Amino acid sequence: MIVFWLKWRSMKPSNLLRYLVVAVMAALVCPSQAFSQQVESPKLGQAGPESYPNTTDGLRQLLLELLRLARTDDQAKLRIEITGMEIPDYENWFAHAFGQEKGQKLGDRYEESLKAEELHFEMLWTELAKQQGLISVDKLDPETAFESPSGMLDAYRANWKKTDDSAGPSNQSIGLFYFVGGRFRVDGSHHDVRVLATNKVGAVKLGKLVNRVQPVYPPLARQTRIQGAVAVNVIVRKDGTVEVQNVGAGHPLLIQAAVDALKQWRYEPTTVNGEPVDIETKIYVDFALTK
Repeated sequence: MIVFWLKWRSMKPSNLLRYLVVAVMAALVCPSQAFSQQVESPKLGQAGPESYPNTTDGLRQLLLELLRLARTDDQAKLRIEITGMEIPDYENWFAHAFGQEKGQKLGDRYEESLKAEELHFEMLWTELAKQQGLISVDKLDPETAFESPSGMLDAYRANWKKTDDSAGPSNQSIGLFYFVGGRFRVDGSHHDVRVLATNKVGAVKLGKLVNRVQPVYPPLARQTRIQGAVAVNVIVRKDGTVEVQNVGAGHPLLIQAAVDALKQWRYEPTTVNGEPVDIETKIYVDFALTK
């Protein structure tokens, strides 16, 4: 305004009208441009899912974000993040990373279990959000872990160590992850167990489930159309019996039925170098209405 006033005082009358027209036009244009910038500027700051560097610390930061979302009960955002961790074009990717024959089997297994494992992965964060603990991440050697040529894939394994006295195992596997297409992807088709015998080393052969007892669907849960899974932490003993430690997550109306069924399951013994051992693992019992 001061500059305009000084110019106006010094202008000749013949130029005054021209200057006023220009000034009015500028006043009309500039506010609209400023408003347009205010409306559009948030879009400039918006981005897709945050990318994390292909490092152990990068994956740890992503997992801490999933834990934060679970603790703030932002299930919608948590589900979006987990869905974004699907392996893109997984059939071709598995074949490229592991070879055609092995990759075909892994891709088929991944496809078959994808949606169920995403639900289970979400439930795991619901469970961990109730605890205090530490996340550790290790980068895997592809040749040692998968018999895959080095440089064909970047793979990581993450674990949780509980630091409070809440119910549940002291250590849990979070999962197996690959870095594909600039993002970390989770492979839920791999299931880890922990051998409880600390003095046993060597090749681990997992015992197969030989007797699965289906849970009795609770009448009230059926009437109210409740479906889903129950995550149960268990110890499978040397004789194949199942000992329930605690329930990690699941709808309250489904929990008891899941526990009652699991106590009747029987496994072949898991062995280390042929010797039976106790193992600690997590089992998901699924409830689905057919009608």
